[in-house]
Amino acid sequence: MPRTAFEHSGFFRFRLEPLSRTHEVASGLAARVHDPAWALVRQWQFGEFAGQDAGSPVLAQIDGHSTLISAWRPAGQGDPPTPDGPRPWVTYDPTTGPLDALVESEDGGGPDEYLRVEGGAHFVRLLDEAGLMAKLPQVMAVYAFESMPAEPVSLVTLLAPDVPDAVSLAKDLDGDGLRVPGLAAVGEQWIGWWHGVASATAPSGPGTPDALDTFDPHRFEHSADFSFGDRVFHAEEYLGDGLDWFSVDLDPAASPAPVASSAPVRSFHHEVVPSTVRFGGIPADRFWEMEDAQLDFGSTDVSALDTGRLLMIAFAEVYGNDWFLVPLEVPAGSLTTLKPIVVTDSFGATHTVERAGRDNPHWNLFTVTGADDGLLLLPSGQGAVGERLESVMLARDELANLAWAVETSFTDARGELVDRRARWLHIAPQGPPPNPAGSYAVQTIVPDYWLPLVPHAMTAASIRFALVPLLQPGADSKPLGSLLHTDHWVHEEEVPREGALVTRRPVLARWFDGSWHVWVRREKNPSGGESSSGLHFDVVRPSETWP
Repeated sequence: MPRTAFEHSGFFRFRLEPLSRTHEVASGLAARVHDPAWALVRQWQFGEFAGQDAGSPVLAQIDGHSTLISAWRPAGQGDPPTPDGPRPWVTYDPTTGPLDALVESEDGGGPDEYLRVEGGAHFVRLLDEAGLMAKLPQVMAVYAFESMPAEPVSLVTLLAPDVPDAVSLAKDLDGDGLRVPGLAAVGEQWIGWWHGVASATAPSGPGTPDALDTFDPHRFEHSADFSFGDRVFHAEEYLGDGLDWFSVDLDPAASPAPVASSAPVRSFHHEVVPSTVRFGGIPADRFWEMEDAQLDFGSTDVSALDTGRLLMIAFAEVYGNDWFLVPLEVPAGSLTTLKPIVVTDSFGATHTVERAGRDNPHWNLFTVTGADDGLLLLPSGQGAVGERLESVMLARDELANLAWAVETSFTDARGELVDRRARWLHIAPQGPPPNPAGSYAVQTIVPDYWLPLVPHAMTAASIRFALVPLLQPGADSKPLGSLLHTDHWVHEEEVPREGALVTRRPVLARWFDGSWHVWVRREKNPSGGESSSGLHFDVVRPSETWP
């Protein structure tokens, strides 16, 4: 019945309100069908009576075992290969921290000037909290920085004269103790903090500094092996973007790490209650339940040949309520293999569920390549990734018939990010002045952060890109970061037409025991395609623009 209301704006507003003819709601909620026989015939025509008399699962019995990871090692034998064979296995316990921190972290060259000053400032802060600031002159007399350039002015140069050198403090605290008496408690508190902060810059492994480095500087990729019981999984081209089951393949020829008689294998037996699978857009179970309109499969834009989307919609709308979920908790860093699952339905009948694709070798969903069964859960903790510390773009230049390593940014010894392009704009040499008769140049000037990669034919089927100096007036082209060095070379296939972007990023991850882990990740991703350096030879510049 319409109800009229007058608003102050001078317009009339109408509102429709339904009025029930009776005082009961059962008739409306019953949703009676006017012709039930017609509805039954339509159900028969659409085959809705051809279903199976199947009950719903009420109990599932899951049996299996999980094989824990026991060791890892950097894969490969170097380039060129060394006669020593594969590197020795390194024992690993998933409870100590994420595996990414060991595989991805770079060689520790020691703390930079920024971290040394930050550590000294933290030591002064602890002295102040303990009421021992009177000891600071004695500390500075023993642990002051030996030499620190005064230019350019930065936070490091401002704080260095007033704080001790963290490296000198850590060296004595790890040895016989501080040479200033009365600071044992402060030193013990500080060294625990320092080991956690400086772990990302510590040398990686005993002996040689690169003993545990998995990074291949000639491919900008990681390579590592992981031992699970009697199986070895190999990561050949790991890009440094987070370890997962698809990052590795089974290596049947490799020998696993020796383990004790009590191998890290955990058997389990669980009885769980299956629950229906829930996802956005699934049809509602109850008749009067209002469905969520945020995801509408009926409005999906598909064509007759878009088989993938049609199958997805059919699964969601027709078969979505036929799937059940059985939760299973497995340990991090394990290879879990299940036996056939025994399911009991609501009628008391039992059903044995085999692994999907057991008789089909082409079915490998969530299965590691080369392995016939098992769910691999690597102890990965990707954590929070910080801003780039260094960026190198690899690109091809067809006009110059070269490849380029473009070092766009790097972090200097004081921990400050340097934009090489912005710096080049301030120091770039000026071109010749305008000349009505035109001007001649032997070559154009390329920015100093564009480093040429010249192809060298090693064999008939092997080409390498070698980093060579670019001789040009007023510019000194050389790498200033840690990803490239003066005698660097790269495999030809690692510089594709789409290019590559290699970065260094800090990572902060928290493990399941509450511990924090810090490391610097080297990551490789696709870039923006080919590029042009503008390098030309025998250039004549006219006074006016050519038509």
